Amino acid sequence: RHDDIATSVLCSYEKGEVISTGVDEKIKFWDTRQGESLVFSTDAGAAVRCITVSGNNLVVCVEAAMHIYDLRNLHQPFQSYASQVEVPIRCITSVPYSRGYAVGSVDGQVALDFPNSSCSSEINYTFRCHPKSMKGRLNGTCINAIEFSPCGSGNFVTGDNEGYVISWNAKSKKRLFELPRYSNSVASLAFNHTGELLAVASSHTYQEAKEKEEPPQVFIHRF
Repeated sequence: RHDDIATSVLCSYEKGEVISTGVDEKIKFWDTRQGESLVFSTDAGAAVRCITVSGNNLVVCVEAAMHIYDLRNLHQPFQSYASQVEVPIRCITSVPYSRGYAVGSVDGQVALDFPNSSCSSEINYTFRCHPKSMKGRLNGTCINAIEFSPCGSGNFVTGDNEGYVISWNAKSKKRLFELPRYSNSVASLAFNHTGELLAVASSHTYQEAKEKEEPPQVFIHRF
């Protein structure tokens, strides 16, 4: 367990381990096949909000920065850089058809980052999901989840704190469609292995006072 709130949990198929992070600034690796399941722990130096894995690369997000670790050498990141969003990153996922990453921010921005890419079609860009004008500035609600379809089409979905799930295409940079709004925040998203089914977890996330404290629910949509 972590000494404070656990913020992310995922599975690394390369290592056969579960990776978790938390507000306690720790990155922990667990082998669920063993009785003493904690295999390794390292200090991130700050509270970690989200992580993703792409092959042997572990990307750790702290505020608006992204730190990339090699899973075979976890003592320190081999690359660090600032994302295109200038506010804290709330969620991140790997782009399945490239070496890029998609991040969602606390103010409604989504950014596609392709570090060290030599492909001319892989261009970094950002957009806002639900832009709103407040005091002359664009603002948006927190993006809690981003998930790419595994079918390789470049389609991905975002889920935000106001209950919206929207489908986009990363290659055409176009919005595809929007699901009916949920009564509570969208906390997480997940496709099945074929990309035909999307699971949407809706619950309060304790980010805004207006959220309804209803029992968490999971909805399944067929694409």
